[in-house]
Amino acid sequence: MLNSQNRIFGYDLIKTIAIFMIVFYHLGGIDIGTIESGKYFLPNFNQFVLSFCAASVPLFLMVHGALVLPKRLNLKESILKAIKMVLLFLFSKVVLQRILLEKCFSIGDEMVHFWFLGTLGMVYVVSYFLNKWKWLRHIVFLMLIIYPFLSNLLVDCVVFYKPGSNFLSFGHDGFYTFYALVYFYLGYHLKHKTLTRYFSLLAITVGLLLIHFEVVALSNYFQIVFDGVNGSFPTIGAMALATGLFILLKSSNSSNHIIRKWISFIGSNTMGIYLFHVLVIFLLRKYAGCESLGLPSSIILSCLIILVIALFNHFIKICFESLHKYHYYQKY
Repeated sequence: MLNSQNRIFGYDLIKTIAIFMIVFYHLGGIDIGTIESGKYFLPNFNQFVLSFCAASVPLFLMVHGALVLPKRLNLKESILKAIKMVLLFLFSKVVLQRILLEKCFSIGDEMVHFWFLGTLGMVYVVSYFLNKWKWLRHIVFLMLIIYPFLSNLLVDCVVFYKPGSNFLSFGHDGFYTFYALVYFYLGYHLKHKTLTRYFSLLAITVGLLLIHFEVVALSNYFQIVFDGVNGSFPTIGAMALATGLFILLKSSNSSNHIIRKWISFIGSNTMGIYLFHVLVIFLLRKYAGCESLGLPSSIILSCLIILVIALFNHFIKICFESLHKYHYYQKY
């Protein structure tokens, strides 16, 4: 297992929690309630637990921003990072989905979570130009805060008070995935900020309240339960929740050597977990019948999926490193 002394524990803890949120959300199977005819929908406890997952992708983007932006990548480095994300996307779609999922296991479901790879690639390239022209950065951020973040809140307010309106034609939107730039830079600016735990807990509380407000508003508008996660990433609620969690966790530490080792281990393998976890979930649904789960079972199974894939990913890394060393010594 890797040397945890070379890593930042707080960021690994954030990545570990974020990847758990993602796996837990994609695993699904918990009862978040149903719309009953003639009755007003209110979220249940499972919906409350699920709403924390709205901070999952934003937390990943914030950690990436905190780690990458201080390096001031040049254009070549930014493009190379973007190309790496594109190659991972192609590998995911061709190998994991087309070959393994569809050809080998005859499962036709699409792995739509790979959008994050393209978004990350876009962020690397666009951030280079935003760093080069700071005046452009301020304009872009102002526009993104107005649309989609504030505009989404406006839509929520209107359909909450007037559920029969056609105001949603204005759109509850993420402006493709350009909202990711806000989280990327937010992590960078909060990296060295020392804010009180009170502020963190207040931000988390406000975030959860706004996410649940959105769930109530959109669920009663559409008459279909809105899960308050994936569609909530470009919202003020998710931003407040992610900000509170990031500030609360970024300076975390542990004197326990075992805890440090395992958190660092999971944190260093989050990309592999992200790539493979949906494939594992599809196989579990097909061969183990994991379609409907209670909340405790879903939490435990999510942890097991993370652990198994992390160990597998670590094994693959060891194999590649050993192969590289073998070729190196053969050459010299």
